Amino acid sequence: MVRFTTILSTILVAGLWACGGQTEDTDVMEADTAAMADADAMDDAMGGELSTPDWMTIDATAQTVTMEIQAGSSDANNYWNFNGMYAGHGSITVPQGYSVTINFTNSDPTQPHSLGIDEAQDSWPATFDAPEPAFAGAITPDPTVGTASGGTATITFVADAAGDYTMVCYVPGHAVAGMHIPFNVTADGTPGASTM
Repeated sequence: MVRFTTILSTILVAGLWACGGQTEDTDVMEADTAAMADADAMDDAMGGELSTPDWMTIDATAQTVTMEIQAGSSDANNYWNFNGMYAGHGSITVPQGYSVTINFTNSDPTQPHSLGIDEAQDSWPATFDAPEPAFAGAITPDPTVGTASGGTATITFVADAAGDYTMVCYVPGHAVAGMHIPFNVTADGTPGASTM
């Protein structure tokens, strides 16, 4: 976002200069700085502040995070969501090295869903051949078939590598339709969720 805004600002300034509206170098720098500040503010607004929602329990002493995640907990995105979050509307952050337990429930009244922690991707395929989670054990059973409506599954894994990952549904067509949210593993030990 910052790169796009900076490039756009540079193109506009170059266009003004070519049309006879030259600016001083300081004006260009001020425009770039203002554009970057606007983009940072937008990124902050989209990300939201981390908090500990009632569906997340963190035990810093035991280094564990337990989450109650519901697919289809609301009708947002046609019930194709995790606790109402989908397509980047919300995110989850856990500390590196923590053991993560996800108690998964499919509350969608009609569709099966699955849950896995995968590498972050810019876009998602319509189907997955044999999905492999980013962490051993970080995937529900039969992920391309999914857990039936009203069904449950529990997974436990260790988030042993810091980085940007994604919580995703592997049922055909669901990820590409937005059933994914950022799942971040942070080296600084900051846990929580943003539901924006």
